Amino acid sequence: MSRFYPTGAPKVLTAAQNWRDVALLRGRSIFTADQVWSTANLQELDRVFTQAPDETDRPFSAKLQDQLSACTSLVKQLAAEVLWLLLLCPSNISAERKRENIKTIWEWSQTPYPTGSEWLADDVLSGIGSGGPGYSNHRPRELTFCLNFLLSFRQLNQERQALLLTRPWEFAEWLQSVPDAQARQFRHMILHLLFPDEFERVFSAGDRKALAERFAGVSSPETNKMSAVELDRLLYQTRAKLEQEYGTAELDYYRSPLRELWQQDWQADSSAIAARHVRQAIQELKLGGMPSDARSSKYDLVEDGQRYPPKLIFSLAYKHATGKELPRNEFSGGDDTASFRILRKLGFSIVPKDLIGDLVSRFLAQADAGQDLRTSEYPKEYGSLQVKVSFGQGVFSRVPWVAFLAPGQKVSEGIYPVLLYYREAKVLILALGVSETNPPEKSWDHTSELSTVADLLREKHGREAERYGDSFVDAAFIVPDGLELNKLTERLDTVIARYERTLHSTDKAVNHRPVQELSLADLLKDIFVEREFFERLLQRLELKKNLVLQGPPGVGKTFLARRLAQAATQALESDRVGMVQFHASYAYEDFVQGYRPDGKGGFERRDGVFMRFCRRALADPARPYVFVIDEINRANLSKVFGELLMLIEGDKRTELYAVELAYSTDEDARFYVPENVHIVGLMNTADRSLALVDYALRRRFDFFSIMPGFETEQFRSHMLSRGMSDDLFSHLKQSFSELNKIIAEDRDLGPGFVIGHSFFCDLPMTGDVEDAYNEVVDLEITPLLREYWYEGARAEEWRKKLLKA
Repeated sequence: MSRFYPTGAPKVLTAAQNWRDVALLRGRSIFTADQVWSTANLQELDRVFTQAPDETDRPFSAKLQDQLSACTSLVKQLAAEVLWLLLLCPSNISAERKRENIKTIWEWSQTPYPTGSEWLADDVLSGIGSGGPGYSNHRPRELTFCLNFLLSFRQLNQERQALLLTRPWEFAEWLQSVPDAQARQFRHMILHLLFPDEFERVFSAGDRKALAERFAGVSSPETNKMSAVELDRLLYQTRAKLEQEYGTAELDYYRSPLRELWQQDWQADSSAIAARHVRQAIQELKLGGMPSDARSSKYDLVEDGQRYPPKLIFSLAYKHATGKELPRNEFSGGDDTASFRILRKLGFSIVPKDLIGDLVSRFLAQADAGQDLRTSEYPKEYGSLQVKVSFGQGVFSRVPWVAFLAPGQKVSEGIYPVLLYYREAKVLILALGVSETNPPEKSWDHTSELSTVADLLREKHGREAERYGDSFVDAAFIVPDGLELNKLTERLDTVIARYERTLHSTDKAVNHRPVQELSLADLLKDIFVEREFFERLLQRLELKKNLVLQGPPGVGKTFLARRLAQAATQALESDRVGMVQFHASYAYEDFVQGYRPDGKGGFERRDGVFMRFCRRALADPARPYVFVIDEINRANLSKVFGELLMLIEGDKRTELYAVELAYSTDEDARFYVPENVHIVGLMNTADRSLALVDYALRRRFDFFSIMPGFETEQFRSHMLSRGMSDDLFSHLKQSFSELNKIIAEDRDLGPGFVIGHSFFCDLPMTGDVEDAYNEVVDLEITPLLREYWYEGARAEEWRKKLLKA
């Protein structure tokens, strides 16, 4: 039955029954003995809210407060209790945040807030299903529908009211007559609260239709024509069949074994997640609060100095990107998991909760002992920053330190967050560090209100700073009694966020320099291809309009594509560069145009990512635009491109070749791909799962093969500049050249499977480079060889040859 809850029967149903008996039928408050839910109060609330809408852009609560300003205290209490009803079901808003919202409105009545009410407890307000961001965004519409429902119900005589509350389907038919019932999520919520055995705990219109299509075999056009009640009946019948099929009533559409049957594999869908979806997830938590059961025990995602549970963020980002729910128990979190890799690839920092606390405790103990200078066992990075620990060079320093460095910053000539331990004073200072060896090229912003380290030590501790006196103090702790590790971690995250903003603001002007101010050598840096080849790529991109860079893993295809885009657009960073990654389920509707749920129970036509990109280019014809398609051969290209297979041809980029798109209407102008749009596709030749690119697409693109650059002088210079010895480089070059020769001559593999150089391009510039090289061989190269050669002995043989003893 639809009443089944995987985590046990929630008290919310008891609360709903109490509301029905006390408030809906008798008009009394659920928190006090007053007649809060009287028809007169409902009519007054409807008059000031529904009949006199506030169309300004102010927050919902600010507008509601003004609308209620002249109302009686009972009407204000009613508004708070109606909000309580609206918030009973959503599980994506924390109980704490729900109470805050209810309390805010209740206190407008100038009467004591019912803090001790059992109906405000966590087990009542924890929620039973996600309402999604749309439910919060459309709260005024949901409130309007709720008031219309309540007033319509009050117009019925008592006998009719009592009868409807005993007849679920008759009640649902009656509710359908309330304006906007078809499009409102609260309609589904109130039916489940009142009749949990008949109506599903599925509040999303898109999910309801998807379930009917998958389990009842109804087509999408048919579900679109159904009324909400017809869909309810179909889902009720479908559940009965599923319970018989599985031999149990304990079935939840969002859990196994049903979820996998109607929701696509989340890892395939997760390629749709972009950084903006992660930021939307963070914003949702800021607005809705943190669910009490969502806190992470081991890791945090750190963004702008604030910490969030990574799995919850990923789950919400997935929902924003795909429109589908992904329960947190359906995927794993942890360092070597797909969800964490995706978040990190998008540029978000995930760190162990106790990393800083453990690091500082160990650092202070070693500093106080004053004997051991070794630092090799400390963490090498914190988020995107490099961690550098020093107790002195040769002799123990009087001021040991831990620095957090962004790429390109050095302790000897940069700025950086730093922990400075003044051992004799027993003071640990978190500082905005400033190099004292060489003047830094960049400077901290807004330091006028901060004390320097020298001033703090002189004024608070009566001593001079032995070193680093010009750095700025963020926080200081007396060791050990005044050391608060949680506070230190919180302040460090804030300083790091400030650090990253400072570096970004100073880099911003540089990133938008036109290419003419750079040299071609700048563009060729770190891509390990010859100048003539790069110039030829640019020339063909301009003439042909469409290129594919193909090659084995690790040859730098993506990096090269980015440099081509920079050269073509004449900017290091630009909104005139777009990128998408194809996958097996990618469709024309994603790329060009299609219909999507509108959040109101219907569908609307939306442009796909390439269509939107082309519209921007059409409005800016004087400047070039570059669109990069990663994994271009992972999708069914004929289906994804559709009529664009003709339109992307270099000689058909004019209005003369404009066509009607598949979802065009009579009012739409014909579409063509503008001449200033250039397409760069990327293709991995070593992926056995990919289909061959058909001839129709091949003749519209120039194909260029990118091969490993182990033997180029640019690669040698790059590796030596990162601290690799001549001996280790010679070993790397010789061993991988030999390996690639064997792979290229292998009949089952071939040149498309050789190993690329980029596996080693980002070896750390500090620490043991040889250890880092061996780690790449063990963790990245060897698994790839085992996939190439199914017999493990051959891969193991090459592992031993590649490792540097």
